[in-house]
Amino acid sequence: MTKQIALFISRLVHPLVILTFFVFYSNIKIQESSQALVTIAAMIGLTIIPLTLWNWIKLKQGVYHNFDVSVREQRYSMFGFVFLLAGLLIAYLYLSEQPREIRLGSLLMIQVIVLSFLVNFRLKSSLHLAVCSYIALGLVPLNPTWSVVLAAAIPLLAWSRVHLGRHRWIEVATGTFIGSFTGVQLLYQLDFL
Repeated sequence: MTKQIALFISRLVHPLVILTFFVFYSNIKIQESSQALVTIAAMIGLTIIPLTLWNWIKLKQGVYHNFDVSVREQRYSMFGFVFLLAGLLIAYLYLSEQPREIRLGSLLMIQVIVLSFLVNFRLKSSLHLAVCSYIALGLVPLNPTWSVVLAAAIPLLAWSRVHLGRHRWIEVATGTFIGSFTGVQLLYQLDFL
């Protein structure tokens, strides 16, 4: 029973799920609706959908052990693909002259990925915790209630990742630190701190 609960939490607060939510919510809050919908479609079409398909295909081919890419050595090909998508996203954000908050938030999310990649040479930091921590802080200026809800999910998410055997405690702590460190940078850059 506890494994099913851990799996449910892990899927509910999966990086691709909460990133999708954050892209929708932040764009709708920052831009007028017609522009927000275009930006949302572009951001999801350039990043989340391709990465979801990539991980699913690699899982079906047997290249990845699971959809979360929980084997440290298997993450290098995923990171390479994510960096390609990040380059496309940055080009889109600047060419379409997106608001500063959207560009800054996206660049710092990419920083979360870069830091996770660098740490991956030593240990497999939790991307679940890194993304969740970053978005929890990114929601502070947009919706403090949602920020608190997501922050409250962090200990449960950490437990679920360890309970499922996907990470050790040091790895979830490292992911939480990476996301929190970058989230504080976002708040500082937005003059919220």
